[in-house]
Order: sequence, then structure tokens, then C-alpha cells
Amino acid sequence: MVFQLLKKLLFIFAVLLIISCEDEYSAQTPITRYKIGDDNSWSKKNIDDSNWSTKRGNPGDSIFWVRMNVVLSKDPKPYEPQGVLIYSFGAHEVYWDDVLIGTNGIPGQEYTTNKIGEVDRSFIIPDSLSKKGNHLLALRASQYYHQDHDRGYGIVVSSYKNLIQVPLILTSFTYVLAGAFFLTAIYFFILFFTNQKSLSVLLFSFCSFLFFLLIIIEYIKFYIPIHYSNFFVRLEIIGILTFLISFLIPLYFSIQFSFPKRKILIGLYFVLLLFIYFLNRGSYDYTTKLLVISMWVVSAIIVANAVLRKEANTIAVFVTLLVNVLFYNFLEYDMFLILSFTLLLLCMFYILALQLKKQREAYAYSLVQTTRLKHELLKKKIQPHFLMNTLTSLIDWVEESPSMGIRFIEALAEEFNILNQIEDKKLIPISQEIQLCKSFLNIMKYRKEITYSWHQEGIDQTCKIPPAVFHTLIENGITHCMPNSSNEIDFKLTQRSTSKSITYILQTIAIIRHPDKIIKDGTGNKYVKARLTESYGEKWSFDSKKDNNGWTNIITIHQ
Repeated sequence: MVFQLLKKLLFIFAVLLIISCEDEYSAQTPITRYKIGDDNSWSKKNIDDSNWSTKRGNPGDSIFWVRMNVVLSKDPKPYEPQGVLIYSFGAHEVYWDDVLIGTNGIPGQEYTTNKIGEVDRSFIIPDSLSKKGNHLLALRASQYYHQDHDRGYGIVVSSYKNLIQVPLILTSFTYVLAGAFFLTAIYFFILFFTNQKSLSVLLFSFCSFLFFLLIIIEYIKFYIPIHYSNFFVRLEIIGILTFLISFLIPLYFSIQFSFPKRKILIGLYFVLLLFIYFLNRGSYDYTTKLLVISMWVVSAIIVANAVLRKEANTIAVFVTLLVNVLFYNFLEYDMFLILSFTLLLLCMFYILALQLKKQREAYAYSLVQTTRLKHELLKKKIQPHFLMNTLTSLIDWVEESPSMGIRFIEALAEEFNILNQIEDKKLIPISQEIQLCKSFLNIMKYRKEITYSWHQEGIDQTCKIPPAVFHTLIENGITHCMPNSSNEIDFKLTQRSTSKSITYILQTIAIIRHPDKIIKDGTGNKYVKARLTESYGEKWSFDSKKDNNGWTNIITIHQ
């Protein structure tokens, strides 16, 4: 699945690169001359504009003219209309060789009309004026909004078909990419709340969604007209999204690769991003470049540290970071931003997919272990040794005290009945588990002729627990301990709950049989751990140890 996704994204990359390298769709940067005032003769091709200023200045509310000489290097193909795309602030009338070819807003009347016009607009050049050679592009303009901001004028001369189609093709492919990350964000967001309560899953979901928004906002200008007065709103949104992504990606890597002293590094990195963002606010492209470079450097430090520690799946991520350096040096800014974020998010997805695969394999293994241990536990109940000892004790009780023998039989039947009810369940009410424990102690009382007592404290009857967990630990306690001088063994189950965890403490209050013997995990403890893994994944801890009062088992389940 990952391989197929990579193939599709590589195809999109190839198309984007071809489009971005289109020779016929190239910007020109002719010398631009300005003059404040309004004279229709300034649209003529042959007037002398050598004394015009090369800087616009601040014309305020006044009309001003812009002139630039454009060179067409070859004649157009037959029946292929040519066009000029103009990037600018303000309203303007466009003259090509003294011929009005279109308007973008109404110069000089912006304050009395609605916000008409776009930041970039394409105009068709008449066939008779699109021949090879020198041409004059003149604009009668005004800039009522952001008067102190001189963005300059950018132009692209190409076939009118290219001017219209290329942005749409570019947008369509990038939006396919955006849609893929939007669906990915939704999937992992749902996965976080329904199954994987993992911070890395949530971070990846957020990063995918923020990248989806970044692509939408970056290319929204190609299908929704944006008036120049709103131009900086879009750039501010892009800057904020880039800031958030630049922070979250290194945070994700630091969590996945367990970077030492992560909190210190991420805290300092966040302060650095804030410093870059507010120090350079207003220099939009420059600010985002610095943010992306900072993200790359910090991510490279985290991943390089993981490579040195020989963590799995780190070399591929580090190579991807190096590839981003090539993108930065050889691609235009917009293309570099999209491709670098895409590759980094694919790396994050790759790492997360491997992690989830590992968790699924561990879960499947725990199910196999649980089934095997459950069968062993049931076999233990019906093994010949257990049955022989139980039946022998039963015969003795029937001969000596028929009424006690009947109680013995009832206790044995009750335990097998409860075991039969719970053996296939993942979780059971704790009250049912306690009932099973008491039934077992009742049987052992008749078999061993030892007094077994049960105590409990703070038990929440609404809680659930994997079946036969405490039952198994009681068996372990009887195995490891002897009764005290009063021929008694006491069991005490205590529950302690907080907002973050539930802790169960099961104490066997008795005398340890072999105080100096090292006790290893047997079938009982393995069964307990397998059951906890099956029900809670990795969100549990288990400790079983001897102490001055006998034997103590502690199970903590994290919320």
C-alpha cells in the first residue's frame, strides 16, 4: 500500500516538475519606469521616457503610469493567441503598443467602487501586435490600498492558452495531493480516538491536515479572485501554517526516535521559531524559508542522533532530509515548499506505518499467547493430579461429614461454572472475578484444610478486569506461601484510582516458603501479562514480589 502511494506521488512530482520547467511559461523582468500624473499620450510607444523614475515612490491617491519594453523572441504559432499575465498591486488599464487590451479595476475610482480586480490577471494580445520584436506595455494605474507598499510589476508573456491552463493543471495536481493528505488526516484522527491513543498518531494527523490547508491557501489564488487589499491576509495564513508545521514535524521525530532531553530541545526550538517569525514578519517568503530551513536543521539533528544510536528506519528519513537540500537549491520556492513537506510527511507516514505494523504483530502474538495460556490454565484445572487430589479430599469429606462434602461439591461446581462463563471474554466485571477468587479459596479450604480469608478495600464494582487474573495470582500466592501459626493465609485486594490510572494491589499475607529462592515467571505470571497486553496494549505495568508480610502483586492500568 505504501509502495503504491509512493508511485502515485512520484508521478505527481514529475508532472509538477515538468510544468514548473515549462519554457514557454517564463517570467520577464524588463526595466520598469514610473511617472505620477495622468496623460493618455503616455501609452504611445515612441515617446521618450528616459527621464521617468525607475522607482514608483508613494503616489497616494493619484493616478500614475507604468511603462516597460517587452521583447518577443519569436513569432507565435498560427491561430495561437498570445497573452500577457500581470502580477501587481492596484487597479490598472493595460495598453499594448498604445492599444487598450483590458482593465483590472478602475484606476482613480477605487475608493468609490467595490473591490474590483485581482492580484494577477491575464490579457489577450491582438494578433497584429504579437509579432517578434520590441513592444511597449503601458499601464494607467492607481493604488488606493497599501499605498506605502511597492510590490513592483511582474509579467509573463506566453500563449493565452498556457496562461490559463498551466495554473489550473498545477492546481489540479496539487489538490489531488491535498485531498490525499486530508483523507490521511481524517483516518489517523479517527484512529487516535478509537484505538491508538498515541501522541505520534495525533501529531501526524495534525501535520497532514495543516499541510492540506497550506496547499489550499497557497493555490487558492488560481480559482478565487483575490483583490490586492486582501493579498497579505493569505500570506499571513501561509506563514502561520508553515510555522505550525515547522514546529510539529521535529516534535514528531523527537518522539518517534526518543531524542534525549527532548523537552529542552523542543522548547528552545519553539523560541527560535517565534524569534524568526516576529523578527521577519512582513517579509513573507523570506520568513517561511527561514522557518523551513530551521525545521530541516532541527529534524536533521534529531534523525542523525537516531542514526548514531542505530535506531530502526532512520537512514531512509535522513536521506530524505538530504534530498530536501537538493530541492531547496534547484527548485522554485513554491515547488520546494510543497515537495519538501510532502516528502517529510511521507517519512512520518512510513515510520508510523511500521510502528502500527509492529503493534499489530505484537497484539496478534499476545492473542496467540493468551489462547495458549488460557488452554493451559483450563488444562491445569482438569489435569489428573488436580482431579485426583480434589476427589480424594472429597471422598474424605463425604465419609467424615456428608454435609461438608456437599458444600465441597457445590464450591467445585461453582468455580467450573464461572470459568466456563468467562473463558472466552476479554474483560469481565471485577465483581465476577472476585466471586471466582472466593470460590477457589473455598475449594482450597476443603482440600488443604487451611483457613483462607478474603478482604477487599476501595473496589469500584463498575470496573472491569481480564478474566482469571486475580484468580491466577491467588494460586501463585498459595504456591509461594505457607499458613501462619494460626493455620491461616489472608488475601487482600485494594484498588486505588486516579484520573490517570487504576492500581490493584493483591497481597498474600503469609509466610514465604523459600525466602532465599529466586522465583522466575511461571505460567501464571505469563498468563497475567498476556491478558493485560490483550486488553490494554502497552498501557499497563505488573510487579510481583515477596515482602515482609508475604507476597504482593501490583497491577497498574494507565488511562
